[in-house]
Order: sequence, then structure tokens, then C-alpha cells
Amino acid sequence: MNLQLLIPPIFSFVFTLLGIFLMLKFFPRLRLMDRPHEYGLNRAPIPYGGGIIFFMVFAVSALLFVNITGPIFGVIVAGFLITLISFIDDRIRLNPWLRLAAQALAGIIVVLSGVEIQLINAPFGLPVFLDKIQFQIFGQTVWLFSALAIVIWLIMMMNVMNWMDGIPGLTSGITVIAQVSLFLLSTRQFNIVDQSAIITISSVIAASAAAFLIFDFPKPKILMGDTGSMFLGFMLGVLSILAGGKLATAVLIMGFPVLDAFWVILKRIISGGSPLKGDNSHLHHKLLNVGLSEKQALFFNYSLCTVCAAIALMLNSSFSKFIAFIGVLFVMGAVGVVLYLRTNKYGSGR
Repeated sequence: MNLQLLIPPIFSFVFTLLGIFLMLKFFPRLRLMDRPHEYGLNRAPIPYGGGIIFFMVFAVSALLFVNITGPIFGVIVAGFLITLISFIDDRIRLNPWLRLAAQALAGIIVVLSGVEIQLINAPFGLPVFLDKIQFQIFGQTVWLFSALAIVIWLIMMMNVMNWMDGIPGLTSGITVIAQVSLFLLSTRQFNIVDQSAIITISSVIAASAAAFLIFDFPKPKILMGDTGSMFLGFMLGVLSILAGGKLATAVLIMGFPVLDAFWVILKRIISGGSPLKGDNSHLHHKLLNVGLSEKQALFFNYSLCTVCAAIALMLNSSFSKFIAFIGVLFVMGAVGVVLYLRTNKYGSGR
């Protein structure tokens, strides 16, 4: 491996550690703390919103190590918007629809910066082309269906990653696995297309998340909040597009969280609730309810994600990834049945 590839992640890791040490010192003085009593937790408040360090590390690393093209600049601007709105939301609880509007706006900024998806390789039949209808806005040619796909995709990835943040260490750990996978995929395809920006940014995000995990792992000394989880989801979504439209790869890597998110949304809609209102019905909550400790639930999720990532890296065609995703669906169903039966037999477990 080229030693030059190690400089950005090492910088990111050290920068994140320094930032966390400063936040641990000053966040209590600034009253940037979580509210454990609102969630029935019997512990002292700890620094909250530490995920702001992810954007700071990404922005500085991009300026130092990446050629700032139009799309990269758009990602920085959109990432700043998501981080700002999420940091405010961690303080004063914004309306969920306002947060959703900000996420959509971030996606639009990415589109207007020149990011596009020309086609989606369908599992069956011919590829689906997204460049059929186009229009001009601010001097930029925009493909309608491509823009819609990008905005919806980014919103989905942001919320999937955010909903995972129910156990300390889950979002940061899964981010490390997902970003390392994108890094390996990009280095493998470098001889086909220049992936230098993706290689650098994915390694930077992975290293930053790994440094944060040291303090985020139970029992946590700091929490990232929506500030971190939303940004990490945004970066996973946008990098999977910039890496050459690797949406199927990202969905397979994040197979269990994605399926969990869709299942929870479906349950909320069926029960007449808001799909945007949080609850304790996610997979990681169910694992805790049947008696697993937070660390056991974490390693269970890490293992599932690692297996899915390994499969995604080994498979090349959309059809094979589709079949693998169906396999993940069946495994998810089996896990759900086991959790349901165990909950009914032994009670909540907690």
C-alpha cells in the first residue's frame, strides 16, 4: 500500500482525538450535555453533540488532501448544513418536518454541485437510465430522475444511520466498517477510474469514527448526537454515489439497518403514528429487551455488518447483490422471529 494513503487517516484520527479532549473539557462548561432523565436513564449527564468533530475533520482534511472540485465543494456545503441543523436539533428539538426539509435541501445542494446518477443497474433486465428529462437551474443541467434518486437516497441513509444511534458505539462502529469497505472498493477500482478523492475521504471518515468509538463505546464519555449520526449517514450516502453509483453495495453493507428502518417505519404507519417520531422498536432495542448487554448487542450488529460488507466486496453484479440482499432479508426475518419468541417466553428481559 502506498504510504501516502496513510497520511490523511492518521491526521484524521489525531485531529479527532484532540477535538474530543477539548469537548470533554469545555462542553460541560457550555452546558452542551445530554438529558438522560428524558430517556429514563439513571446516570449523570455527559457531553452531547460531539459529532460536530466529524464535519470539522472532514472539511479540514478535504482542504488539505483533496482536489476541491465542484461536487466536493457541494458535499462540504451540504455537510455543513446537515451538521448545523442537527447540532441545533440536539439543543432545542426542531420539528421533524423541518429536519426533513433540511435533509432534502442538502440533497439538492449536492445535485446542483454536479453530482449525478446516470443509471441504476436493475437486478433483472436492462439498466434504468435516469437522464431522460433534464432542465437548467442556476446554469447547471439537472436530470430530474437522477436528482430525485439522489435526494431520496441521501435522506434514507441519513435517517438509517441516525436511527441506529440507540446504543453508544453502534453508529461509529458501523461507520468504520462501511467506510473501510468503500475504501477497499475504491482502491480496487482505481485502475478503472480515478477514485483518489473517495479513497482519501472514506479513510478520513473511517479513522475519525474509529477515534470517536474509543470514547463512544459503553460506558461512553461523550455522545455524537444527531449532529454526528446525520452527518455520517450523509457521507456514506454521498460517497457511495461518488464511488461510481455503488448504491447496491451500500445497501448490502447496511442491509440490516436498512431493513430495520423500513420495518419500523411500516409499523409506525400501520399503527397510525408518525414515521418520523422515534421509539424503542429498532433491532438494537429488541436485542436489549431479550437480555443482551449493550456490548453484546454492539458486537452482534458489528458481526452482521462485517459479514454483509465482506459479501458486498466479493460480489460484482447487481443480480448477485440482489440475491445476497434477499438472503439478508431472510436472516433478518429469522432474527426477528427468534427475538419475538424469546421476548414472549421470558418477558422483556430488562
